Amino acid sequence: MDFLKYERKYWDADIKYIAGIDEAGRGPLAGPVVAASVIFDVDLIIPGINDSKKLTSKKRLELYPLILEKAISVGVGVVNEDIIDNVNILKATFLAMKKSIGKLNVKPDQIIVDGPYSDIKQFPVECIIDGDKKSHSIAAASIIAKVYRDKLMEQYDIIFPEYNFKNNKGYGTKVHIESLHKYKAIPIHRKSFNIVNNNLPSYAFIKQSYGMRKLASKIIAVKYVKNKYNLIDQDINIENFFIDWFFEKNDILFFIKSYNPKYNRTLIISEKYIDIINKYLLEKDIKSKFNFIVNSVDFFKNKKPVINTIKID
Repeated sequence: MDFLKYERKYWDADIKYIAGIDEAGRGPLAGPVVAASVIFDVDLIIPGINDSKKLTSKKRLELYPLILEKAISVGVGVVNEDIIDNVNILKATFLAMKKSIGKLNVKPDQIIVDGPYSDIKQFPVECIIDGDKKSHSIAAASIIAKVYRDKLMEQYDIIFPEYNFKNNKGYGTKVHIESLHKYKAIPIHRKSFNIVNNNLPSYAFIKQSYGMRKLASKIIAVKYVKNKYNLIDQDINIENFFIDWFFEKNDILFFIKSYNPKYNRTLIISEKYIDIINKYLLEKDIKSKFNFIVNSVDFFKNKKPVINTIKID
């Protein structure tokens, strides 16, 4: 099979920039839907690229950096569970696709999309059923979308280990469903699924199970993951000073503490925390700029929690 058949049709017509688009995460009970757009140079092909579902996790991880390196441009669009619940998964998928196009640093001349339809109107589009099996560009996009989303779910697994997201990636496996019944839904679950909506936790359940303070800390961590911070560590104890989360973004470190006067008996003394973070980095032989950030969470009945940054140093 000619894996460049669809791309070559446009290249032969002097249409240069062909963006293949695919998505990952339409069916899970938790987490976002992710779409990727990939543009390759004329006639470039990467050996081993195939529909991401036919590749092992190891092979996808091997191909992921190669695609980023060899592609003219790669764009990734992420749409989270709250928007999925508001607009439905199909519209959210189309939105993720358009977001991925917007992340490209080269304007495409032609779009080719996996599936029977799309709602992209700004560019000429060809929809290809089973396109991830027929087109090199779409297959590459499927790998980027799948690996990117898997990495997000592995971050969420650190925050919510009870749900085994590192293995099920948010899909409704037996273990995931059992955890949902036992521990109830968490902020990244999609409430548009009946099984999630029927397992929303009450305040009484939260207080009895792990407490509002812990929930606030996890909500804060979710915010940073959604904003593309890389979670490195959690529950750090430095000389009996506790820091909830340790993130990295753009080579800058972020030490995050959740704080609420209702649950924390002592005030945050930022200078002391900065001193002990410097000592921690010295012991770990880490040389990097860092920020110490304190967040609080306000809970409101029948509304989304509100995160406030109350101190930044």
